[in-house]
Amino acid sequence: MKIIDQTPFVDEKGELGFSQRIQGMLQFGFNWPAELKAQQVIANYFDRNLEKGYTLIRNQMLGQSGILIPMILLGSAGVFAINITYLRGRYEAKGDQWNVESGNQFKPARENLIQKTATMARALGAFIERQGVNLPVPVEPVLIAAEPGLHIDSSQPIVKVLMSDGIRTFVAGLKSGPPALRADAVLEFVERITNPRPARVKPSSTPPPSPAITPRPSQPRPPQPQPEVQSVSRARAIFNAADEAKPFDPSDLDFALAEDESAARGVPHMGGEPISPAETKRASRRILGMTIRQIAILAGLALALVCILAAFGYVIFGMS
Repeated sequence: MKIIDQTPFVDEKGELGFSQRIQGMLQFGFNWPAELKAQQVIANYFDRNLEKGYTLIRNQMLGQSGILIPMILLGSAGVFAINITYLRGRYEAKGDQWNVESGNQFKPARENLIQKTATMARALGAFIERQGVNLPVPVEPVLIAAEPGLHIDSSQPIVKVLMSDGIRTFVAGLKSGPPALRADAVLEFVERITNPRPARVKPSSTPPPSPAITPRPSQPRPPQPQPEVQSVSRARAIFNAADEAKPFDPSDLDFALAEDESAARGVPHMGGEPISPAETKRASRRILGMTIRQIAILAGLALALVCILAAFGYVIFGMS
């Protein structure tokens, strides 16, 4: 199996340095290192048990949308958007709900992993199809528990939910199931995901204009039909042909491809005041690969740590 690792901030060995770890935690959350560790467990199992012809893409960002897919598995069985969880305990996957055990009952969890995984799959399908490629099969969302200490009670969830002992059955089904994609289609989808590009615009075959009719002076000019104005947002148009279990926020699906970015440079700023070059330089300034805001947060954490150590030192040496 081929593995394409797009994980940000990691070195050539796939490891995180101290500053890279801090950057990742500030951008993706403080549990990001634990998520990467859980991903590695599942990736190693796929690598050992899936034969040639499958490709696993890790932590792929979908253009400029800010949507990060932890794992994308492509092969003859189809395209799978996989979300990995490191949680432990007892949870319930019911429909589009993700609940955590609280006493003798379940209550909604802080983060709904079911809806998050389903959103990843729909966004990935839209990201591919927007490039002019038709998916013969829909992207299937899969939620996998990397920890054996996580027990999930499933009741017709909208995504495929696998506990740690169910990965073996999932892989066996991929091997024995009927093929859904050809090998060339798999390669095309991998290329579109890792190296996206806008769809080619086909020249429209418009019929020749009809000869103009000059009305007589006694006859009024026939009324011209007014074109219907439709204000469809850019991201909303992506999902006009897709079935949605839950509506998207259009701002989350603003896929900016390479040629779109170059074209956007020629569009004037539509805000109230023009953006000066000095403001742009300040916004893009980085120190040691981190923004000013990230450095400020890191400095605040360091200051808090120093205060805690000073308090412990005062208590220990003061009592002695």
